[in-house]
Amino acid sequence: MKSYQIENEHVLIEFLDYGGTITKMISKKTGTNFVLSYDEWESYYLNPYFFGATIGRNAGRTFPPHYINSQKESVLLDTNEGNVHLHGGKNGVHQVIWEVSKNDESSYSLSYFDDSSNYDPMALKLVYRLEDNRFTIIMEGNSDVPTICNLTNHMYFNLNQSKEYPITSHLLKIAPAKIQIIDEQFIPTGEYSTMATPEYRQFNFLKEKPISKSLNLGTRLSKICADGIDLAYCFLKPEESQPKITLTDEAKINRLKIYSDQESCVVYTLNKLNRFLKVNGGTPIQKFGGVTFEMQRKPNYVHESAEALSTNYHAYTTFEIN
Repeated sequence: MKSYQIENEHVLIEFLDYGGTITKMISKKTGTNFVLSYDEWESYYLNPYFFGATIGRNAGRTFPPHYINSQKESVLLDTNEGNVHLHGGKNGVHQVIWEVSKNDESSYSLSYFDDSSNYDPMALKLVYRLEDNRFTIIMEGNSDVPTICNLTNHMYFNLNQSKEYPITSHLLKIAPAKIQIIDEQFIPTGEYSTMATPEYRQFNFLKEKPISKSLNLGTRLSKICADGIDLAYCFLKPEESQPKITLTDEAKINRLKIYSDQESCVVYTLNKLNRFLKVNGGTPIQKFGGVTFEMQRKPNYVHESAEALSTNYHAYTTFEIN
């Protein structure tokens, strides 16, 4: 496991070749690491919370655990969360060593040929680029036959200087979207909500508000989400010039804006803990200790979209650190 850095006068980015994992996103203006990171590098081999990792070949949950390939055959997928295929299954790309090459002082390329998953073989490439205060992740895939590809990065953000404070008081704004309604397995039911009704209204972040407003609601959906947020926000507009996500700490010292060409974002507020590891200088991991924004295709799209297969995959997400 090797680490690499990209740095300028505004931001320092650190990442690992293992999983293409982002371990630091430091604002030099305030000295704050915007992302949660394990204190012990060995924890990344297990990485129970997918901290900073590249997720794929298919981000999110797939159920039933199969897909129809280009030959119209049903291909069984392995299951790693009950009977659900999660984040690419047991052979997800967050668990592999990516080949790293330096492009220039501001960018690196990471490459991996995925021929060990349940999906058709595909050459994958990541580009990590830092320009001024904007860090961009470009994700690409190329294969000989149409296949499944849906990559994302799983950084957890906490904009507090000290990570002993959770993200409950962070201010969140999300571009116009509808949420996928999920069942007890976190699988989309096929229903969507614009969050206009009382049952779902507190999950609406069209107007900036504290994340705490959406926690511990006592509703059915809130209880499914372990009293937090664990939902896909499916954007209503393809607009890329405006941020899809804006996150600000309570003191309004640190702000993160996220731009992306992806159709949805899974927002998860670290609701469920099963291993109490230490993060960011000795702080015990805690519920609501961070929030992740997984830019991706809609969860379970392999069973919803007529265009689930492709030979060429391309996606980007830009993080503006203020």
